[in-house]
Amino acid sequence: MRHPRLASIVALAGIAVVAGACAKPAPAPAKQPAPQQPAGRAGSPLAGLAGQHVVVLPVHYLRADTLGWSSSIERPRETLVALDSAIERSLDERGFRTDWTFPPALARSAKRNAGYIPDPYSLAAERLRSGVTMADNALKEPLASQVRGIITVTDARYVLFPVELRFEPATGGARPVLHVALLDARASRLVWAGDVRGAVRPGFSDVALESVALALADLIAAP
Repeated sequence: MRHPRLASIVALAGIAVVAGACAKPAPAPAKQPAPQQPAGRAGSPLAGLAGQHVVVLPVHYLRADTLGWSSSIERPRETLVALDSAIERSLDERGFRTDWTFPPALARSAKRNAGYIPDPYSLAAERLRSGVTMADNALKEPLASQVRGIITVTDARYVLFPVELRFEPATGGARPVLHVALLDARASRLVWAGDVRGAVRPGFSDVALESVALALADLIAAP
């Protein structure tokens, strides 16, 4: 199945693009009829995902911070799963449920195909974390094989990977920051990586998770 090329990668206000972690897109193919999907946000590095089949992986890491927000979370895994759900809801509201595959479905596929499809919650993603310098855009093993295995039960080529959640200080409190990577699973390459920032809150709450999930959805399609 042919997939349209991703839109050109640009830096947006509020998104810190990881230096050297963006693959240069090839020239756009001949113009074809636009798919009947929500329009992508003009200029967004993720706008080209609108209209494609995409796998969304679960958030893997919660980074420690000096504010004490992360240490105040008693059940980190449950919090990350709640963020996964918030991301799914936000993208569902933009019309992506039909063509996109989310963590619960990936987990069911992994359970049915144990030994063939890796657990989507336990990928070797340390090199994709915020602040880690990659020598090139190629995915290393075992992550390269893991993401290829995950897409075998889908029509997707691209994998949206919200790798890590952290909190940073801001006037009036702090804001959630989600470090996100876009992977070309078939080519085993990192296409884009950057930080998506949610709303400033006086303290941690589910509202903080919802705000960063909405910010991510905003990069893909207008509300």
